[in-house]
Amino acid sequence: MAVTKSAAVKLLGMEMPPALADALRLCRPHFVAAAAFSLLINILYLAPTIYMLQVYDRVVPTGGKTTLLFVTMALALALLAMTGLEMVRSRLLVRASERVDAVLAPRILEQMVASETPATAQAMRDFDTIRTTIGTPIVAAMFDAPWTPVFLLVAFMLHFWIGIMAIVSAALLIFLAWSNQKATQARMEVATTAMAAAQNTQQAAAMQGVAVRGLGMTGAMVERQLDSRRIALANMVDAQLVGSRLTATSKFFRIFVQSAALGLGALLAIAGYISAGAIIAASILLSRALQPIEGLIAGWSQLATARAAVHRLAHVLEGLSGQRAYTALPSPKGLMEVENAGVRGSEGRPILVGISFKAGPGKILGIIGPNGSGKSTLGRLLVGAIQPAIGTVRLDGARLTDWDPAELGRHIGFMPQEPSLFEGTIKENISRFARPATADDLRAVDEAVVAAATEAGVHEMILQLPEAYESRLGLMGAGLSLGQAQRIALARALYGAPKVLVLDEPNAFLDQAGEAALIGALARAKARGATVIVIAHRRSVVDASDELLVLDQGRPTMMGPSAAVVKRLAGPQAGKENAA
Repeated sequence: MAVTKSAAVKLLGMEMPPALADALRLCRPHFVAAAAFSLLINILYLAPTIYMLQVYDRVVPTGGKTTLLFVTMALALALLAMTGLEMVRSRLLVRASERVDAVLAPRILEQMVASETPATAQAMRDFDTIRTTIGTPIVAAMFDAPWTPVFLLVAFMLHFWIGIMAIVSAALLIFLAWSNQKATQARMEVATTAMAAAQNTQQAAAMQGVAVRGLGMTGAMVERQLDSRRIALANMVDAQLVGSRLTATSKFFRIFVQSAALGLGALLAIAGYISAGAIIAASILLSRALQPIEGLIAGWSQLATARAAVHRLAHVLEGLSGQRAYTALPSPKGLMEVENAGVRGSEGRPILVGISFKAGPGKILGIIGPNGSGKSTLGRLLVGAIQPAIGTVRLDGARLTDWDPAELGRHIGFMPQEPSLFEGTIKENISRFARPATADDLRAVDEAVVAAATEAGVHEMILQLPEAYESRLGLMGAGLSLGQAQRIALARALYGAPKVLVLDEPNAFLDQAGEAALIGALARAKARGATVIVIAHRRSVVDASDELLVLDQGRPTMMGPSAAVVKRLAGPQAGKENAA
């Protein structure tokens, strides 16, 4: 393990991505302290060797019971100190893993929300694998491994041939470790990648459980998930079997070497080259010299899993940049400007092309068009959820990227096509999970929540729920009908009286009463001077719009006053009906 001031940081035998390297550098004091404790621990590990030399070379020949008592007490103190130091070292490594988590976890979660790809969905599990590995005994073994040469040197001090035996044994164990790595690394990487894919498939199937059951797809989906698991398990079991064989071999080898050291020591003692105490000391010394190497072999599958996690996580961490500083901008009036904006899909296919328009305060702009015309993508673009490949989106003259994202979210209310409610109370969902620090802040949040619900026309509906605003929703907003969830999502968009509202199909799941409440909410938002942009299909929302923008295949085809656009769209069809 090496942590340096340069850009390259190596851990687990591979170079870390820059973001992870920066987090590890913050843990330098923990790693330096762990290295210092490792020095003391390994010095104290010599105590049993010295004890055996004293017992067999001094106590037994002289019958010195007092000497035996004192050296035994000294051994006990040394071992107690060593145990305490090992506990502190383990605590340091765990604290280092916690610090890495505190630095990187929020940024990875932000990247997961921003990207919405399968790779980022797996990112947090990969990060947890790396974080957990940092605090495990295998990293402690990596700190102990550099001290193996010291024990080999002490072995030479006992006798030349004991030192040679120690070096040969260490070399053979290192060869076993290298063989273990070669034999298991590729299999473990394939296994962990396949298992990640299987977990993503399982999660998606669980989220769509109603559709799966309703369409009779349970058997097919189970088989599909099992196929992914079979690939993962086949490689994982193969790697574990190979690893277990090598681990057992290394254990056998270490025990054999420890016993062989007794035999070699006995031969040397018979020849008069070493004392009787050195026989036992040599066995203990060789066992300790080889212990870190055996520990690395035993934990190699965990290292391989962590390496694969680092490799996958690198793609996600590439998108992380340092915390950007933002200038506080004045509260906006709500003028939205889109200047020749374009958006491309993941494969480079254009989704939006040449989008230009303005939407001002106190007006309702409706965006209409056939399915797949890019309306929802435009909605995400207007709230800064995605960035344009070309062109610019501005709020009161400032690019959306110039706004602090948290500040921008307070000025823009967004309602996606799916309600997207979260586990928590109704109040928490409407308040966007605000965390008030004081009683006054809590009161202000409560007032803003009720005001948003009232403006959305959903206050009375919430009061009919068993616990009103404190009613708890399950995962993905479970506990409400789609229509109810959509009305709560509208209240969330209106929370804090934002200057801009972007609503994507806000009436897709509403009944007649819900749609009437929506039209009333649009009128109230317009009356208070908000800029309202609505993506819609239904005529009621179109009729409430002041202007309409028509999209077709990602391109704007028409924009103007609502009545004029509707008339132009209906003109050709009306002509056909008259001709008929």
